[in-house]
Amino acid sequence: MKALSLVVLLTLFSLPVLAETPVFRLNSGSPESLSNETGDGFYNQISAEIFKRLDIKLSFIRLPSKRSLMHANTGIDDGNISRIKGMEKKWPNLIRVPESVMIWEFTAYSLANDVKINGWKSLNKYTIGHVRGWQIYEKKAAGAKKVIKAKDARQLFELLRSGRIDIALFERAQAPYWFNKLKYTAKPLSPPLAVKPLYIYLNKKHANLIPKMAKVISEIKQDGTYQKIFNRTLTFKQ
Repeated sequence: MKALSLVVLLTLFSLPVLAETPVFRLNSGSPESLSNETGDGFYNQISAEIFKRLDIKLSFIRLPSKRSLMHANTGIDDGNISRIKGMEKKWPNLIRVPESVMIWEFTAYSLANDVKINGWKSLNKYTIGHVRGWQIYEKKAAGAKKVIKAKDARQLFELLRSGRIDIALFERAQAPYWFNKLKYTAKPLSPPLAVKPLYIYLNKKHANLIPKMAKVISEIKQDGTYQKIFNRTLTFKQ
């Protein structure tokens, strides 16, 4: 009996160990116009394409904006999509993938034909609204006649529709998503107040992945896949 048990043990130890495929945890602190639980947001789909081409299994996680950065910086998650340049100054464990994944146009919207803007100071004579926590608007638009801060994009555009604000400050590529939901539209004012490229940041333990990821993102743009994903996730009939 002992001999049989020994044979069984030796057989078990001789079996090959199948290592689990590592899963890359990429998080997002972006609104539902870009990432959502159903997986049909722009960031959901562009991330899926990037990691498919890298042959890496992906887990996409949605978190509040600040927490998503904290998790990526501490290594709870492996990376964050997507942020402007310079995040490593505050979050030293993050490294930027140098190829951008999106260009954000910080844009003003109005329902009135006589509203004209040209730069941040031109907002000063208007009552404006923006989503609470958008740092560029918190800093740059503080001199407006009156500032109303909305909890989210839906509330922001309802403020505009009701006439409580003259101008809603938002981001141009995402605005059609909300107008589609709310069944109305507003005029984007030109020029945009700011234009910023946004990037994926990886925890420094994945530094070796950065050149490969930058190359894949560039290829996705060049072969037309990027535009196809953009069109099906961020283009709506209004």
